[in-house]
Amino acid sequence: MTEPVRSYSTSEVAKRLGVATQTVQRWVDSGQLKAWKTVGGHRRIEAEGAEVLFRLHERGALGQEPSSDQPVQQTSSGPTWSVLIVDDNPDDRDILAQIIEDALPHSQIAMATNGFHGLVALGRSAPDILITDVVMPHMNGFEMLRHLLNGCAIRPRLIIAVSSNSPTELTSHGKLPDGVLFFQKPLEPDEFTAALHDALDRITL
Repeated sequence: MTEPVRSYSTSEVAKRLGVATQTVQRWVDSGQLKAWKTVGGHRRIEAEGAEVLFRLHERGALGQEPSSDQPVQQTSSGPTWSVLIVDDNPDDRDILAQIIEDALPHSQIAMATNGFHGLVALGRSAPDILITDVVMPHMNGFEMLRHLLNGCAIRPRLIIAVSSNSPTELTSHGKLPDGVLFFQKPLEPDEFTAALHDALDRITL
């Protein structure tokens, strides 16, 4: 007798990763997760791909962070912000992390290497600030932001996009959503920090 193929439903994957079921369905539709449909028309996701995400989710657990609908925690030295950096270049991730540590000394920083893993991290930790590269393999920043703004209940208070390409060069990839700040790499730390503080001051007013 043939053993049944191990699989998960979209709702099971969504629950394990802390994201919306619609988000998982979009990952399947875009080919990020392998799946098939049952006779009844229900999606079943291959266990191998889903369990890779489960392991990433478990390894990346950083404890409970403040969600976007909760007040930002205050310390004696200022507010504590949770930040997610999404960038496929490890050097650029380190540079961004250092700028954030200098600009927001009490921030909680998490990282992801592409838009797909970024969505998982967003669903898990609900960061206050998202900083994402625009051009990345597997799922770029444009796709990630479309999924985030169209299919997720959670939205960071501040979204910043960065790229080594100019705004003109990026037009072939699409248009950034309204309200997203853009900075071209290489970043100028003082300029970036001033704009970051200005944006956060407006959020906390």
